[in-house]
Amino acid sequence: MKLAAAVLLVAACDAQVDGSYAGEAYVRLRGVAVAFDADVAIDGAMVRWTSQSGAQLDAGPMTPLPLEWAPPALTVPVVALPPDDARFGFAGEPARIAEGTLFLSHGDAIVGEALGVALVYSDGDVAAGGLAANYLGGAATPGFHLRDVRPTANLTPAQADLALRCGDTAACEQPRLYRLVPIKDDLAAQLQFFQGGL
Repeated sequence: MKLAAAVLLVAACDAQVDGSYAGEAYVRLRGVAVAFDADVAIDGAMVRWTSQSGAQLDAGPMTPLPLEWAPPALTVPVVALPPDDARFGFAGEPARIAEGTLFLSHGDAIVGEALGVALVYSDGDVAAGGLAANYLGGAATPGFHLRDVRPTANLTPAQADLALRCGDTAACEQPRLYRLVPIKDDLAAQLQFFQGGL
């Protein structure tokens, strides 16, 4: 009897999901695929985190994400936090932040992109008045948020700080001529993914 109870207990502790289970989502982003060719296959999503350590902002790490796909509608469960090497901060401010671009994929190939929007993450409160708030377009609570990406003619103070750290050259300044603006519905906003990408 004791052996049967021990076998039952061990069996009850086995994983209840298979190896494809990605985990609980921190957030679920909703969107739609716009004007994709009929022969384009879509089976996943990913986020490319912005690299703030140099002039090439699109050199940051990529995080694959699952996709719930009912054409043309889609949901992207964000099941992972940004990796440590994607996070950056500003002197004297405790919160570290990350910014990423969302893509649709087929295998390892990029087939679509959410243009003009960024997924941002803060690991702490971002108070108004600092460079982190300037970068994010205002104060922010910890966690994920969506931001519009808008081009600018001049560097914002936060982008100027990052460009100076990069090397204070045109190559460091040019890719940072944009600002992030809060989206009214934040994570409830419907994203539009367009065919193309990297």
